[in-house]
Amino acid sequence: MKNKGFTLIELLGVIIILSLLLLVIVPSVTSNIKKGQKEADENTKNTIILATKNWLSDNKAIVNNSTSYTVNVSTLQDEGYLDTNIILPSKNCSLENASVTIEVIKKDNNIKYDYKYNDSEDCK
Repeated sequence: MKNKGFTLIELLGVIIILSLLLLVIVPSVTSNIKKGQKEADENTKNTIILATKNWLSDNKAIVNNSTSYTVNVSTLQDEGYLDTNIILPSKNCSLENASVTIEVIKKDNNIKYDYKYNDSEDCK
């Protein structure tokens, strides 16, 4: 009677091949996940800056009287410029305490604005 099935050597060969494949695949998958989280973080921060620009278009009178002005994310949420419960994807933390500083640059009767994102203390 013939035995059907794999021999021990064949099973070990399959296990070794699968282990080698995992050694190659796992690092690339984890690096892609981290890269995706960083990109998601940057997109979230850019969304907050864009919401601040929209807020500024409605509130220029408040900002133009100073050299810099800080807008909190919670203010942007309360006034409807951002959705509530914005989180930083890489750290899974709330950005309610984050802010954007608007630098007002006055030169030759022109006003320019520079935006700087400030991280939330909860996400550092």
